[in-house]
Amino acid sequence: MSDPKAGYLARAYLGVVQISGIGSWTYGGETRNMADIDEFGDTVNQLPLQMVGGDITLTGCYLIDTDAGQIALKTAFDAKTPITNLMLYTDYANGIYQSLKSGSHCICTNVNNIGTDSKGIGTFSATFHVNGEMEQSGSSIVVATLGDIDPVGVGAGSSTGTLWGELLHRGGEAGDIDCYFEYGETTSYGSDCKVTGALETTFGDPDKDVFDADIVTFDDDTTYHYRAVAEVVIGGAKVYGVDKTIVIPA
Repeated sequence: MSDPKAGYLARAYLGVVQISGIGSWTYGGETRNMADIDEFGDTVNQLPLQMVGGDITLTGCYLIDTDAGQIALKTAFDAKTPITNLMLYTDYANGIYQSLKSGSHCICTNVNNIGTDSKGIGTFSATFHVNGEMEQSGSSIVVATLGDIDPVGVGAGSSTGTLWGELLHRGGEAGDIDCYFEYGETTSYGSDCKVTGALETTFGDPDKDVFDADIVTFDDDTTYHYRAVAEVVIGGAKVYGVDKTIVIPA
């Protein structure tokens, strides 16, 4: 079992019943298909798009006078009822959440009501053991700027290189998606390089997911910023991978 992953801004639901508002959750099981997210504006975390087995620890807050979610959670905990409708939001505004796949369930193994404050807000924690798999659902495309593959095969005196990215999730988008890279000497970038053709992708299909593009006009002894971009051909929605850098040797 791997170490717990970073916490994510979250809302938690049992079906349509809200358990808690903004909080965090950590996960200690096996993860697959990770995506980079800039969660708090200053720290890049790895978000699992699929989770297999393991325990999820959730913390959060709720209003005392609207505690239907807490009652449902406590009922499931007392009865050790298999839960199939747990939803952990990572981006509530855009409807992006982790949910249990068909045939999978989780068991609530612990609930701890930590306390309440003078404004009627309660704080709690809960642990869920996942039997099966959870995966990301929702409306957002996810693209990653790859760093585990040598991103730029370029050396001193050379002016060309190759950047690598991965379209991790289509987010329910049925149309074509263009993937490319922006690059430049600052995070304003200023140049881009296109990938030939539109991509289709499914989880765990690297022949369709990974894309690359050759770029030119590198200068020696220069640091370059680059990031992957995914853009819907019809409609224009655009998402970005995280910024990465490469230093061209002198």
